Formats: sequence, C-alpha cells, structure tokens
Amino acid sequence: MTTNPKRMLKLNYSERLSVKSDLAQTKSWEVLEQYVSPIEQVKNLAIEAFQNKGGSAWRKIQFLLFDMNLRLMREGFGLGTPRLLREWELRNLIEQIEQQHLPQEKVPSELAPVELFMPWLKDRISQHRVNHHPLFELFDRDDLSDEEVRYFLANYRVNMQRFHLHVAAFSLIVPFEMREELYHNLHDEFGQGDFSQAHPNLYEPLMDHFGGAQEEDINPESCHLLNTKINLCWFGDGLAYGIGGMGALELAIPLQQRRFLAHLRRRGLSEDLVKFFVVHCELDEDHGEGWFAAGMPYIKSLEDLQKVFSSAMRILEARAGVYDGIFNGIIERRNQANKYLFTV
Repeated sequence: MTTNPKRMLKLNYSERLSVKSDLAQTKSWEVLEQYVSPIEQVKNLAIEAFQNKGGSAWRKIQFLLFDMNLRLMREGFGLGTPRLLREWELRNLIEQIEQQHLPQEKVPSELAPVELFMPWLKDRISQHRVNHHPLFELFDRDDLSDEEVRYFLANYRVNMQRFHLHVAAFSLIVPFEMREELYHNLHDEFGQGDFSQAHPNLYEPLMDHFGGAQEEDINPESCHLLNTKINLCWFGDGLAYGIGGMGALELAIPLQQRRFLAHLRRRGLSEDLVKFFVVHCELDEDHGEGWFAAGMPYIKSLEDLQKVFSSAMRILEARAGVYDGIFNGIIERRNQANKYLFTV
C-alpha cells in the first residue's frame, strides 16, 4: 500500500508549539514579565513583528496579545489592579505600531455620500484577496487529508468560538436603535432560542469528527484575527471601526464558506455534521447587510467613511492572514513528509 505523504505527519510546527505552550502554561502576568520588561523591548519586538510577519517576533506579539485577550474574556479588565495599567500600556503601544504598518489608501472624496460609498465598499470587499485565496483551491479539488481538514477547522475554531463576544462588546457603545440589529445577530448566534443550535455547539461535532482541536494547532495568524476584532470592537476609537470591520467580515464570509461546505459534502458528511456552515451560508450575508444598514446612518463625514473602509480592509486582511497561515502550514508539512519519504 502506498503511504500518502500528507498523512505522515501531523500539522504541528515545533517552533509554534514551543512559543504557544510557553504562553499557555504561564499566567498572563508572568507572560508579561517575560516579554515586556522593559517596555522598550516590546516596542522593538512589535516593530520587528509588523515588519516581518511570520517571524519569531510576530509569533511572540500575537500570542502575547492573545493571552491577554483570553484573560480579558475570562476575568474582565482588572480595574484597580496593576494588570490593568500594564496591559493597557502594552495594547496601546502595539496598536500604535501596527497602525503605522497598515495600508494608507484613501477613500476618494467624490464617494462622500453614503449612497455612493456603499456600492464601492461592497465591490472592494468582494474583490479582496480573502475571497480568492489559494487555500480554497485545495477545497475545490478535494485535495485535503483528514488531518489537514482537522488542522483547518482547529484554526477556524479560534475565532468562531468567540465571535458573539465581539458583537456583545461592540453593542455597548452603539446607538440604542442600532442595538436591535446586533441583538438580532446574537439571537441567531445562540440558535434563535434553541441553545443546542448555538453556533459553537453546532461546530463541535464537526471538529470532533476529524479528531478534535489541539492547542498546538493554533497559528499566530489565527490569534491576530481575534486580536484585531478586540482592537476594533472592544477598544476602537468610535463607532465606525466596528461597523466597517464586522460588517465586512459578515458580508464576505459566505463567499468563503460555500467552498468549505461543498468540499465537506463531497466527503459524504451528514447534513447534521455540516450544519454550522449551512447556517452561516444562509445567515451571514444578511447579517453583513444588517450591520451596514443599521450603522451607516450614524456615519456623517468623509473621515467616518475612511474609518469604515480602513477597518473593513484591515479585518479582511487579518482573515486572509488566517488562511495564509493554514495554507503555508499544509504546504510545509507536505514538504517535510516528502523529504522524509525521500530519505527513507
């Protein structure tokens, strides 16, 4: 029997595993002490990280923020503790540095009326590379092993599990009327009244079918998407950033998920197992339209439109980064397996 080299090795980077396990086994405060004393070291690390995505500094910065963000979700902001000021200083520093490395494309001034801006923005969302990623070609060709699908699902799960938290956090700062749309979104996320159908609950049987998620699966790019959502929805400077980021994310995701779903169906999986993707293909485009319809009446100036556009492109690029990390991981593991077979 011929051994499929794609099944020879699990998709675990030893270097990624080392960095991530160090963070996961250590309390947030100890992680901060390890990486951020003095603060100038973090500044230099962040500059290197955003100049060289994929390097060691990139991994350390993303896992550091990811660890802080998981603690934020578990324990809150820590008002009255040293952690609050220390983490706030770090978040602000890293965010300022990342902003310096973001694209600086300007919204054309003739698009200032929202009626002209929105069709242009939707076209830019559709054209973004996140919707045309080479990872999808592996799904289209059914060129994925069970282990590679498991690895994809494990990284997708990092953000899927926590999406509702960003909606809830952002709802605290939006106008009263806009909350209706966000809470409608949350109602859908939680199964429309049937908690067994809450989206994280729908996802787990599929994840378990392929062997379950493992901590060492997590790529820094998957952490970066979560960190970006936190920055835009929990710590964003005003309404426009969350509208652009989350609206674009919701509007684009069905274009990607339809290809995942088609592949999973061709594998012969039951409709119950793939229900998570079925539901999202049906709902998320409406959610995206709803976010923009509810939020854009509060966007009044060209400066506001610029924030909406910049945050939309930023979050789509972060999502594309997730696919970059998964795709590169698959190719790297395949190459390692082939080298192993060649030497044997």
